[in-house]
Amino acid sequence: MKNPNHPARSYKFNFIKDRFWMWALCLPIGIICWAIPFIILFGLMNTKNSPQWFPYFGFIFLGIPSYLVGWIFVYSFMEGILTKVTIADNLISIRLPWLIFPIIPVKKSISLDQIQRVDLFAPYGSRTAVFLYYMKNGKERRFYIPKFKYDPAYMDEIIALQKRIEYKNPPPAESHITAIEALKTRNQPPKAIHLKRPLLIDRLVYSLTIYTFIGIVFVSAWISSTIPPGGIEVILIGFSMGFAFSMLGFVGQFPVIGQALIWFFGRWVITTFSKVIFNVETDTVLWSTPESINKILAQFSIEPVHASFTEFLFWSILVFSILISLGSTMGWLRRWVIMHQKTDTLHA
Repeated sequence: MKNPNHPARSYKFNFIKDRFWMWALCLPIGIICWAIPFIILFGLMNTKNSPQWFPYFGFIFLGIPSYLVGWIFVYSFMEGILTKVTIADNLISIRLPWLIFPIIPVKKSISLDQIQRVDLFAPYGSRTAVFLYYMKNGKERRFYIPKFKYDPAYMDEIIALQKRIEYKNPPPAESHITAIEALKTRNQPPKAIHLKRPLLIDRLVYSLTIYTFIGIVFVSAWISSTIPPGGIEVILIGFSMGFAFSMLGFVGQFPVIGQALIWFFGRWVITTFSKVIFNVETDTVLWSTPESINKILAQFSIEPVHASFTEFLFWSILVFSILISLGSTMGWLRRWVIMHQKTDTLHA
């Protein structure tokens, strides 16, 4: 029951300062990714001399990865639009995009009486979040709420909530620690508070990964536009090829192993599936850097690039996998540092 003297307070992301405007610019890519499987489906249905099952195979082959990549752009944009945390005297609720179809909002809530502890610096993707821990069926669960770092009132309220929970659920005192010493210990800020995320290098690697993916897709569409007879259908095929083969880069989640797999099998996968799925022989599609780019390269004494479509896809996907490996490795190191900082704090 709400207290009329203390109405509920609602907080949201700052669309500009939290850089969700960047996802708004990239939103068309997400929509295109969702449309690609249907374009391929209807395109293959109109192809002569192909088995009846082939269009549906192409739809499934491209449908799942294209939905997942499109989901990244759509969800990231809708997260900035829909996410809202509401705090009342006895309840915290959050509105989020639905994970399955992020255009639809969903709402979750937790009673303050359930919360056992609060983590203000929980790792969450490329940023930190707030985790509210509670017990359910004998196991500790966590309730996610974001950190609206550009809203001081929100952070003050969350910190006040943490102190309230700690006061209500103090850590078990050891026999040699007096009540005053225990109170001082609880009031000391955790060491992990000094670990600020994301770091500059995190943001740099993340941005390079996104731009590399976008570059693979659009440059593939540009290269394919030279394939006779040209036209929008050929460009869409190139766009789809760049998108589909960039999925190979996600083997970079396994550093070194992923790059080895691409090095030994990447060209074969590209040429084989290009012929089977898209009816394009990438070894015979040649391209060169545009004249405007050649002028820039000449200033650094770099020769113009002349290569096949296969080579472009191979090397760009290899670079894409390396960036993913860097992000994965830095994320693992960050979690390791945070875990040890928390361990040191508990033993301090």
